[in-house]
Amino acid sequence: MKAKNIAIFLTLLAFVFSAQAQENKVIKKETTVKKVITKEGSKVVVKEVKEVDKETGAVIVADDESENQEFNEAIEKDSDKEVVTDQETIDAQNEALIAAEKKKQEEALKASIEAEKAKADAEKKILEEQKQARMKALEENRKKLEKRSKGIAPLKKDN
Repeated sequence: MKAKNIAIFLTLLAFVFSAQAQENKVIKKETTVKKVITKEGSKVVVKEVKEVDKETGAVIVADDESENQEFNEAIEKDSDKEVVTDQETIDAQNEALIAAEKKKQEEALKASIEAEKAKADAEKKILEEQKQARMKALEENRKKLEKRSKGIAPLKKDN
């Protein structure tokens, strides 16, 4: 019984010392959060992406109790991307500005069309007056040429 107790005690003692041994693990975790805001007109898209890069591994040393040993690292790399938020909103203020600008452009276009119509009517009127003046001058010139002095026979019209 005494030998059995000593064996259990030694086993527990070995277990405690092995549990307190130095653990040579390498753990590196790098987290990056990117926030991208995209504006297209009045549409605003906010996207947050969380990127996690992990490196886990252990330091491997030869099991021969010698000092100043060379060691190797067994490292496993893992990368993970996660979309945290993906929101699409409409900017009301920008929407109102766009509507106001569009209305202003339409009014300017209407005013331009009216101005062009008025200009065309004025040119048409001027051309009509010039045509009337030419016709009047042509008629006066024709009467003048038809009028003969005394002694010259009047012109006969050809039909």
